[in-house]
Amino acid sequence: MSADTRSLVAISVGSFIYAALLLTEATGLWLRRRWAEYFTIIVTGSFIPLEIYEVSRRVTATRLAAIALNVVIVFYLMRQLRATGDLRHAPASGDS
Repeated sequence: MSADTRSLVAISVGSFIYAALLLTEATGLWLRRRWAEYFTIIVTGSFIPLEIYEVSRRVTATRLAAIALNVVIVFYLMRQLRATGDLRHAPASGDS
């Protein structure tokens, strides 16, 4: 199976965009930006439709485990975001 030039360009562009998204996410998390936490949930959750599509094509234990793990991770991240959001807006100790 060989790839033509058009396919290679499409793969290259897609890889570049994906790398830029991950770099943006990593930089935001490193700088402890709140938007990066939301962005992480969006990026992680964006794989769920692809995984559902793959399971619809052929059901395997590995694919089911991957989708289950991804859903658990997204819910964990959302829970952590909610918990840290409450802490960020709570008054500091000693404040009246």
